[in-house]
Amino acid sequence: MGKLNMGILGGFSGTVGTVIGICKKNGDDVIIAKTKRKRTSNTEGQVNQRTKFGLVTGFIQPLNPVVKYGCKMVAGNAMTPYNYACKYALDKAIVGVAPDFGLDYGKLLISYGQQSQSTNTTAVLVDDVVNFNWNDNSSSSSGIGSDKAVMVVYNVDNFELSYSFNDATRADKSGSLSIPNSAIGDKLLFYIFFQSANDPFNVSSSQYLGTAIVSA
Repeated sequence: MGKLNMGILGGFSGTVGTVIGICKKNGDDVIIAKTKRKRTSNTEGQVNQRTKFGLVTGFIQPLNPVVKYGCKMVAGNAMTPYNYACKYALDKAIVGVAPDFGLDYGKLLISYGQQSQSTNTTAVLVDDVVNFNWNDNSSSSSGIGSDKAVMVVYNVDNFELSYSFNDATRADKSGSLSIPNSAIGDKLLFYIFFQSANDPFNVSSSQYLGTAIVSA
């Protein structure tokens, strides 16, 4: 509580509402704003949640050029495709025990849709190129031969990304993609999904095709 020193028109000392009155050494009365106390959230649960959130957003953000098509339909109007992909990863792909959380790359989705996935799908790193192969199952699935193959190579050590929307179709049964900027020892992840030639948001759910380590 503040204290009046010389009546109602004089200076005061102490705190009144959002201001503080002080008397300096030279006798001047000064009023300063009261500093708001910062509220910090440092419970173990809150720290863990922030750690998970940072892990997920850091991983998904470089994938946004792909995710904005792959997750558009499933996200709808309720959230952005990026936010949907992050929410899915937080719910499904976090592994480990605090503080050593990690991501299960096989449980992440960069696309989600009603188109059929391909079968017998592989990705193999040869020198600086990743060769993708798959079966054309358009005659026995909801996909058609003209669907575009969206191939993705993701360097998780430096968050660099290579992807292609138009280089191959489901009927082509194969495609190649140069790796992103990488150094020896970096880990590459491989994903693929298919996208309608008539509607870029009509997609299949993404398939995780494994990892490779850059060796040269």
